[in-house]
Parts: sequence; structure tokens; C-alpha cells
Amino acid sequence: MKKIKLVVCDDELVQRKFLGVLLERFFKERKIPVEISYYGSGEEFLENKEQDLNLTDLFLLDIFMPNLNGIELAREIKERNAPGKIIFITGGNDYVTEAFELKAFSYIQKPVEYEKFSKVLSHALETVEKVKYMEVMVDREPERIYLEDVEYVETMGRRLLIHLHEDDMETYMSMKAFMDQHGKDDFLQISRYIAVSKDCIQRITGRSLILQDGTDLSISEKYLATARKEHTEYLHTKKMASV
Repeated sequence: MKKIKLVVCDDELVQRKFLGVLLERFFKERKIPVEISYYGSGEEFLENKEQDLNLTDLFLLDIFMPNLNGIELAREIKERNAPGKIIFITGGNDYVTEAFELKAFSYIQKPVEYEKFSKVLSHALETVEKVKYMEVMVDREPERIYLEDVEYVETMGRRLLIHLHEDDMETYMSMKAFMDQHGKDDFLQISRYIAVSKDCIQRITGRSLILQDGTDLSISEKYLATARKEHTEYLHTKKMASV
């Protein structure tokens, strides 16, 4: 899966290192790849030409910083239309109203406790497109499967066969349950038994759906018109997003 991009901005080196330890533990426990950038001031962050605001998923900002404080930095980030979630880290309650007005995702009090910190991060990541996942039981063991790793799924009786890029997994789930819980935005159902990741489709020709790896799947007559329509809409949306 793709890395989560995260920015930490705090003027105190000790705090940056402490947050780094918490973040390393959090992402390691969940086996989520992450790229973390650390900044000692709002000015340093904004002046960094390598920092792409639009690709950053989470911003952890200290509020009490000299010159450009965390609230002012958050305003700059919002004004530049960055889509990432903002989490304020602070030692006081002085700017709660401003944080609310900026629609910050959360507000964590110092000293930061790992349990509270991990809950806030977990909720934030649920809103990040890159880390959509499903929790399933595989061989009686809980397994986390990231949706971007799934090429297509198919039902075989009461079982759901999950075809990943490099492996297959099997669990018990109906196609309706899969589509209701995980598939509506990212998957295209092409029969009663098969749903395909929209991002893995190479083309649709007649009633054949060809995946990026060359796999040829058959679209049932009942789903053909809807499949073509949704695939065309997805390609259009993807093209507009890249402009």
C-alpha cells in the first residue's frame, strides 16, 4: 500500500522526538507504511519547497509556537486548499474556539498519552482514502486487508475469495455485505458473484472486463449497462483529478 504522509510541526525538539516515538509505535503496530516530516517552526514548513501540501494526509501542529503559531499555520494550510486532516497538539485551552472554526480534526492536550493519541490517529486514518481496509477472519485469525491491494472478489457459496495483487485470501462474507460495507465507491459489481476494483480495470470490451494484469472476467448481461456507465464515470473523474 502507499505510504501515509504526515507532518509534525513543533518548536520544541524534545516534543518532536517524543511524538516521533509515539508515531513510530502506532504505525509499526498497524503495519502501515508512513513518511514523517518534522519541522521546528511554521515558517520552516511553509518555506520548504519539497513539501507538497496536497499529498500530506495528516498535520500534527503545536499551537504555541513563536512568530507563526499553530492556528495561523493551520489557516495557511487551509487557504492553500490542502486536503489533509489537522490535529492540534497543545498545552492549554486558549485556542479551542479557533481550532473549531478551522474544522480541525482533533485537539490533543499535552502531556500526550499514547492511548488517547492512538485513538485520535486511528479515527483520522479512517477518513484517509489511502488506508481503507476490511477486517476479516482468515483461518480463524483476524486479518486486515487494505482495499487498494484487492484486484477483485468473488463469492463461492458462503465464502468470499479475495484476489490480491500477490496472493489470495478466503473468508466468510456475502457479496451484498462486501459491497455495502466496502465496495460502493471503489468496486464495480459485474455479476452476482464478482466485484472488481475500479482502479484495476484496463478496459471493457463487449462483455469482457480486462484487468491490468490481463485477467479476463465476464460481465453478466444484467450488470453490463451499469458496469459500462460506472467505468466511464470513474475514468472521467480520474482524468479530472489529474488535471
